[in-house]
Amino acid sequence: MRMILTIAFAVLALQVTARRKPDCLQCHAIVEALKDAVGSGAFLDSGADILIGICSLFEHHEVCKGLVDIYGPGYAENTIAKFLSPDYVCSKIGSCAHPEYLLENLTQYEREVLQDMPEIQPWPQTGNETFFVLQVTDMHIDFFYQPGSEVDCNYPLCCRSGNGTAGYWGSRASCDTPPQTAIAFLEQIKNLPISFVVWTGDNPPHDVWAYEREKEMNVTIKLTQMFKDYLQVPMFPIIGNHDCFPMDFFHPGHEQVLLGNLTSLWGEWLGPDQIQQFSQNGYYSALEPTTGFRIIGLNNQLGDNMNGWLIPNNTDPAGMLAWLRTELYQAEANNEPVIILGHIPHGDKYIDSTWSRHFRTLVNRFQNTIRGQFFGHTHQDEFFVVHSLIPGADPAGVYIAAPSFGTYSDQNPSFRLYEYDVKTHHLVNIHQYRLPLYTANQNTESATFEEVFNFKDEYSMPDMSPLSFAALADQVLDDEATGQKFYANWLAQYPFEAKKCDKKCQKYLYCRLSNDVFNDVFACDEEAGFSKYIFGLLLESAQGPWEYLIE
Repeated sequence: MRMILTIAFAVLALQVTARRKPDCLQCHAIVEALKDAVGSGAFLDSGADILIGICSLFEHHEVCKGLVDIYGPGYAENTIAKFLSPDYVCSKIGSCAHPEYLLENLTQYEREVLQDMPEIQPWPQTGNETFFVLQVTDMHIDFFYQPGSEVDCNYPLCCRSGNGTAGYWGSRASCDTPPQTAIAFLEQIKNLPISFVVWTGDNPPHDVWAYEREKEMNVTIKLTQMFKDYLQVPMFPIIGNHDCFPMDFFHPGHEQVLLGNLTSLWGEWLGPDQIQQFSQNGYYSALEPTTGFRIIGLNNQLGDNMNGWLIPNNTDPAGMLAWLRTELYQAEANNEPVIILGHIPHGDKYIDSTWSRHFRTLVNRFQNTIRGQFFGHTHQDEFFVVHSLIPGADPAGVYIAAPSFGTYSDQNPSFRLYEYDVKTHHLVNIHQYRLPLYTANQNTESATFEEVFNFKDEYSMPDMSPLSFAALADQVLDDEATGQKFYANWLAQYPFEAKKCDKKCQKYLYCRLSNDVFNDVFACDEEAGFSKYIFGLLLESAQGPWEYLIE
């Protein structure tokens, strides 16, 4: 009762003083009282019970309780730290002159970054000598997968128990991929002419309500050992949102357990200097000596809208974007072509739009140096064209998101090869491989991934320039046959497995493909309605704009 009265008093005090602005001391006292009350264990426990009760109307109680138990404390702590901070609240309502919170000036940032931009180089003619880079992403290996189990179990993740139709190599359902499929993949690719592999995150399965740090790390440990057992080529891994604990939560400067484990696992791949950089906040820069590529592995959880640790301060966490700018300057000076790796692609609802606009600025400035930007996370086969900040210029780049190795949900396991020109280090083609589960599951002895298409032939693309990707996005919108073909591939499905892609579907795909910032995707797809994008918009509002604290 005392807690309720304290909250009621604080809220009433704020309402009364709204007519006449409280002075700084009064404001601090009111907000402190509210913070103490809301932050009390009894209040948070009551809130958790309410959330579990509401969730349980739609989902199993154990799932709801697990999610609230795992994520509730972090979101509560960080929301209170920002929105019930006396300094922040009292400065925002004008009761206190200090500290100040100044909105970041994006226009000024763009002007500063682009001021020394060199002349944009045209897309070159490529030769006949090429090499290949393999990307695998979102493996989501489930070591508890049971062939012959239920594929429709009314839980968020199935294929673990009961009697059903779960296939030996995987199932196009709410199921993750069994370990034998990963072994079949490694058996096949060890004989392919690959220069190096990029592994772009998300290794554990989707039982997120039951995540435990050690259990999820064990998946990455086992997969890392598999790669080491089968492959003798350079490996460049990065962190996905499912690789964190809790999922999506990465606390800048405080992830010694996660990064310590990954440093031990990946140190021999990245080298001592690179792993030292990685051990600080999960990003690194490494030179691949056989091809001459500079590989920049990012930690996109530092721009992740679901990362609760960014609620108090989401302004370039851990200074990664500032570091990236420095790395790109150095690569430009050394004439090193760059491939950037990230997990969540810019344009997706899980990446902060302000963060994406800053990233866009860097891509514009260094478009001559950057020769590839590879992502995962969405599980779809898609891309996001990077808008040029130079009036009248062609698109500045393209973010390419590979389809997932995991089957969750309704996908065939996939990986891809990027074909690069030896002389120019420009992308020549993309070769997409897929395991056809509809036939593979008829044989438990072996499974073979097939090359289902290459981009140039599948979509009649003249080259892999950003302008060609932009033209493909237009075709997806305007041409029904192209839209349907792209939609099936987008889902990592075969034509007979994919549903019809109508005009609204084509518009949705077009808006994703032709925009590199989530807010722009939303603005483009007005036909879809607010409800389709509300989750992403809510996530963005929780973190708010970039602000600088001025003491």
